[in-house]
Amino acid sequence: MATLWMGDLEQYMDESFIKQAFSAMGEPTVNVKIISNRMTGTLAGYCFVELADQTSADRCLHKLNGKSLPGSNPPKKFKLNYATYGKKTDAGQEYSIFVGDLSSEVDDFHLYDYFVKKYPSCRGGKVVTDTSGNSR
Repeated sequence: MATLWMGDLEQYMDESFIKQAFSAMGEPTVNVKIISNRMTGTLAGYCFVELADQTSADRCLHKLNGKSLPGSNPPKKFKLNYATYGKKTDAGQEYSIFVGDLSSEVDDFHLYDYFVKKYPSCRGGKVVTDTSGNSR
C-alpha cells in the first residue's frame, strides 16, 4: 500500500466524500483517514488516502493534483502530496526544466507523462499559468 496526503479540506468533507471524489476520477481508494484537531475535535483540514500500491499513488498524484474536486461546494481542487509522516527523504539532486506557451489542453499530468517516458527519473510536471489560465 501507498499513502497520499490530501489538504485544503472543508468541514463537510468526510471519508465517504473523499472516496467518492477519487472514484469519480477513476481512482479507487483502499482507505481514507480524516485528521481531527485533538483539542477542538473539528477537522484539521487534511486527510490521508491509502491506495493499493505505489504505482496507483504516483498516478493519482500526477493525474489528480490541481484538478477540480468533484462535488465540492464552493469549488475546490485536489491538493495532494506523498505522505512522508515526518520522514525526510533524500531524493538526491533535483533539476527543473521550464517550457512555455503550451496549448490549453496540456495539464500537469500530460506534461509529466511526456517527460517521464524519456526521463524515467522525472518526479513531476507543473504547468504555470497566468491570471487568465494560459500557459506562461
